Amino acid sequence: MIYNAMFLCGLFLMLIATRSSAEELMLRTPLVPARSATVYAGMNARMQQVNFEVGDRVTQGDTLMVLTRRDLLMKETAARIALQKAQTLQARWKVLHDKKLISDQQLENVRFDAEVAHCNWVTARLELDRTAIIAPQDGMVVEVNVKPGDWILAYTAVARVIDHLDLEVHLLVDEDMLNAIHKNMPLSAVPTADGKHALPGRVVGISPVIDPDSGTCKVTGLFLNAGKYVRPGTLVDVTIITRDTRSNGENQ
Repeated sequence: MIYNAMFLCGLFLMLIATRSSAEELMLRTPLVPARSATVYAGMNARMQQVNFEVGDRVTQGDTLMVLTRRDLLMKETAARIALQKAQTLQARWKVLHDKKLISDQQLENVRFDAEVAHCNWVTARLELDRTAIIAPQDGMVVEVNVKPGDWILAYTAVARVIDHLDLEVHLLVDEDMLNAIHKNMPLSAVPTADGKHALPGRVVGISPVIDPDSGTCKVTGLFLNAGKYVRPGTLVDVTIITRDTRSNGENQ
């Protein structure tokens, strides 16, 4: 929600573009995370524990939170016990079969029961595993929307994780400037609060669609490791070094 608001704010700021020269296009916009993920609860349950706070760094696969569902725990326990019994019975009947005390069909029936018990346990285990809410990517926790003891509904947004290092900008560029812009074109971004240190970046995407209302096209610029120097949400002046194709045509 925070970064969606930043992006909408940036769209208003980007409506005004300043051309400092025939070869430069300057726009003002916020830096936003290049990768972010909203984390949702997968079921209705009580929140048992929250393992991370806002500002903590996480690794993909870390357990962010744990929900409590006693019914699923009891189901998994019962399925595990049933599996153990079926496997023990299978082992005993295998010994009897080797001694030719039971038929092949009897041993096959026991094997089938053991396989069914194993499938039931796997299903119960997968359901129980869903009570653990896992970090979908490496990054930083920027939102935690719940606390232990809360009753959580399925598909509730419980947290948000961003890649705080790689940042990007979304620029609205006038249609008549698009011919001078291409992928991998270099960019520079100067924080408005600093005004001195430029961050290097490049164009990584150009939308194929022109907004009919504003006559602009969205251009995405990527700034690798910019999060080492500025925070996500920092307002920057982005400069695109272009070439004036109209002037080149006149010179020819």
